[in-house]
Amino acid sequence: MTVAIVRRSIANPPMLLAALFGWLSAAAWLRPLALPDEGRYVGVAWEMLRSGNWLVPTLNTLPYFHKPPLFYWLTAASLAVFGLNEWAARLPSLLAATGAAFALFLFARRWLSERHGELSLLILATTPFFFGGAQFANLDMLVAAFIACTILAAADAVLDVEDGHPWRLSLAAAYAFAALGVLAKGLIGVVIPALVMLAWLSYLGRAGTLLRLVWLPGIALFALLVVPWFALVAARYPDFLHYFFIHHHLERFTRGDFNSQQPFWFYIPVFAGLTLPWIVFLPRVRKESAPAEFQARNLRALMWVWLLATLVFFSIPKSKLVGYVLVAVVPMAVLIAQGLLQDAPAARAMRARVRFSAALAALVCGAALAGGLFYERNNMRELFLQARPLIGPLDEIVALRTYPFSLAFYLKRSQPIPVVEDWDAPLLLRKDTWRKELFEASSFVDPARRGALLLRPQELGRYLACARHTVWVISEEEAAASHPAVAGLERVASAGKHTLRRSPPAPASGTAAGCP
Repeated sequence: MTVAIVRRSIANPPMLLAALFGWLSAAAWLRPLALPDEGRYVGVAWEMLRSGNWLVPTLNTLPYFHKPPLFYWLTAASLAVFGLNEWAARLPSLLAATGAAFALFLFARRWLSERHGELSLLILATTPFFFGGAQFANLDMLVAAFIACTILAAADAVLDVEDGHPWRLSLAAAYAFAALGVLAKGLIGVVIPALVMLAWLSYLGRAGTLLRLVWLPGIALFALLVVPWFALVAARYPDFLHYFFIHHHLERFTRGDFNSQQPFWFYIPVFAGLTLPWIVFLPRVRKESAPAEFQARNLRALMWVWLLATLVFFSIPKSKLVGYVLVAVVPMAVLIAQGLLQDAPAARAMRARVRFSAALAALVCGAALAGGLFYERNNMRELFLQARPLIGPLDEIVALRTYPFSLAFYLKRSQPIPVVEDWDAPLLLRKDTWRKELFEASSFVDPARRGALLLRPQELGRYLACARHTVWVISEEEAAASHPAVAGLERVASAGKHTLRRSPPAPASGTAAGCP
């Protein structure tokens, strides 16, 4: 993605979209699914596709209500069309990033200038944080794209009201994008846009315009898109609404016992580091007072409010994940474009800085991509590819003190996997890990099904002794060596810390004493 490519594409939107998508999806099919996030969310989508149950997301066939279903719907549809591969798994994130970048280009071109549009697009598409998010199969890019489109559409409606232009179509789009944001990740899909618009219009003294954004047809459209799924799931699982909204929204925001606890200032160095080299130009954005700059000043205020409100909002809870602030890259791109274009007397020097920074940013993106191809944290694709030709269709798989999220994806399995762990240990379940996710998911099913999927360590020996088919035990080597029923089994494959061991069927087809 270079300045020349962007400029050649300006007059041809299909070409621009193709160039954007081609850049953002470069080599997206080569890297294995990262664990836990990509394996978890793609695994849920794969279960949805192969089960045919598009209402209830499931993790290891257990109801998984941490997040709404939109990402799973889109990913399952992509897997159905393009097959079970990494590119198809990442396609929703790639399309979301392409759409958000294109929407920013259209908005900046309309309300600022064509040069603002093309430079904002170039900065956004080559920012390593945005580029990496586009190639990651989780919910962060999807919800960031919908939040960005909600804010841009709402701002478009506000500016149309100010200029006396038709505004209802833009506002309807804002409500629709907000609804999709809620279906993508929850309440932040509407809370962040509402916070940004409230702060921006309050700063501008536009209380009357703020009231016009509360639009009954838009609210009806929002409810029409959001309510059905929540209502249908709540009718089937009465505890769902409390679990989803109270536990995974209110308590996650206010309590400190969730994962990745970080200090308040955590996002400042992280965001700065992930947006290099462009972030160094942010201090160049200066305040203009000329009357001709009235529109630009208002939009500059919007982008500052958007950037700061997002960073501050997600800095409040103790639980912090990097992807939460991905949406803040969008206003940063516009602000930096404005700052660079303010230097009209030094246009030649500005163009040189832009070319150098774009080349450097693209190089950083390429280096990060290359690094991901050689190293992927907790990569288990190699183990599963070794195991796929060995495991028969009737064979069983048991996970000992681990849960390989990407196993079903790579082995194309449809059967659930019993997981062996100390499920009665209270300290174990206080940590916000895969163990807690599975345990909480099992609370939505009957005790018999829970007991069949969540095994205690002392139950594994009997399980293997009674198995009617070959059982494959996957675990880290240390856990396998410490369990008497597993340590002596044949080790068939290994990759990294994990091993796969084989237990033959029980004699006489599982009629040993004590077997059910």
